[in-house]
Amino acid sequence: MILTVKSSDFLIKLQTEDGLALNTIAAYGKDLELFEKFLDVEKLTLKQVTTKVLKDYLFALHQQKLKATSVARKISCLKNFFKFLVNENFIKNNPATNLQTPKREAKIPKFLSEEEIFKLLSAAESDLRLSCMLEILYAAGLRVTELVSLPVSLIQREGETLRNYLLVKGKGGKERIAPLNKAAIVKLLEYLKEREDFQESSQESSQESFRGNSFWLFPGNSPSKHLTRQGFHKMLKGLARKAEIDPERVHPHVIRHSFATHLLNSGVDLRVLQELLGHSDISTTEIYTHILDSKLRDLVFAHHPLSKI
Repeated sequence: MILTVKSSDFLIKLQTEDGLALNTIAAYGKDLELFEKFLDVEKLTLKQVTTKVLKDYLFALHQQKLKATSVARKISCLKNFFKFLVNENFIKNNPATNLQTPKREAKIPKFLSEEEIFKLLSAAESDLRLSCMLEILYAAGLRVTELVSLPVSLIQREGETLRNYLLVKGKGGKERIAPLNKAAIVKLLEYLKEREDFQESSQESSQESFRGNSFWLFPGNSPSKHLTRQGFHKMLKGLARKAEIDPERVHPHVIRHSFATHLLNSGVDLRVLQELLGHSDISTTEIYTHILDSKLRDLVFAHHPLSKI
């Protein structure tokens, strides 16, 4: 079918020209597959797609009770896809231009308290790799993909210690400075020493956690591949149980949210936080101000004299 070919070309363009993250491209691919199935049922080709057809498709999605964020992404995908088809001279007009994106609910990010973070860090002490990953995640506020895919070459030495920041490539290939605090540097030095010791030891060793000759800072079961996001997520769940914290509340992005929330509560400027998180739009960072708003509201209700009346 033509759509399969065109959608494949579109996804290749997103990767090679736009530099979108592989996870985003994979999500767009699934969105296009879903749209293709709809056109198959309706017995329509790409050139027969009109704005009405797209609205019928979105109505079908609405009946499936998809989240507003999911529908918004699918609309964004369609707009970009049909814009691509226009630029390729496959169609003359973009039928998705005037599609209305549903308003997204401003959800307050879930986060852990500072005490809970310290409990996790303490519980991780017996696992050097996990302890190092958690220290870096919380110190730098990385996305989980950024963390697990760190190349070992990114770690720069300065004398007997390490450079106190990482140059991380985030979404869209955008590079940013991610700070490392003293605790993260100490743990990273210990981990690198363990890595070097493993490299010098017998290659027949059964230790799978530390592959000293790997390109990746945190290798998976094979030295040619880094630890997966799912693998780290599973490790965090086990750590949460050990720290006696509800595992449902603990996953990598919650650590990132905790990093942002704790900094904002300490008085860090919102623009600085935007840079640290690698957000391209300040509105994305502003979601954390809702946490401050709710915190201030709780303080007023708890301590204002008139709240007792």
